[in-house]
Amino acid sequence: MVSQNHRFGTLTGVFILIVLILSGCSSLPVSQRPDSVESLLYKLETGDAENAAGLTRVPFLLDGEILVTGKDARLLWSNLKDVPGLFASPQILSITPALPADYTKFADSSDMRVFFERALPANPALVEIQTSFGRFLLLVSGKKIGIPVLAGMKGPLK
Repeated sequence: MVSQNHRFGTLTGVFILIVLILSGCSSLPVSQRPDSVESLLYKLETGDAENAAGLTRVPFLLDGEILVTGKDARLLWSNLKDVPGLFASPQILSITPALPADYTKFADSSDMRVFFERALPANPALVEIQTSFGRFLLLVSGKKIGIPVLAGMKGPLK
């Protein structure tokens, strides 16, 4: 009888541990999950300009500028698709929640400060990646079809 109770207690403990681990992972916003960010980068690399624009949030931060229309996003991706392998084999260096004080990482300007204070999207994260073209800083947020959307990009960084 003691061994059955011991076995039941051990199985219960293992089950609770698994539930805690899984619930901890699912509590991270999609924008902060490495596998979700990798899925976004894959879709941006392999999709056409229209698909990439569909995964781009407007307003969109591009270096120190703010693109405000869907037409701007489509033009951006039309031009970026002319750069073969821009996001091929990216290595994620870091993922951190984005805060209003992070505006200086894009540009130390009043436009960026106001954007980060008032228009920062839901569950924003800063993702630093390394590609064959250099390091890039991405602002990702929210989700569309289970993956985050791209809300900003700066790079290559020096």
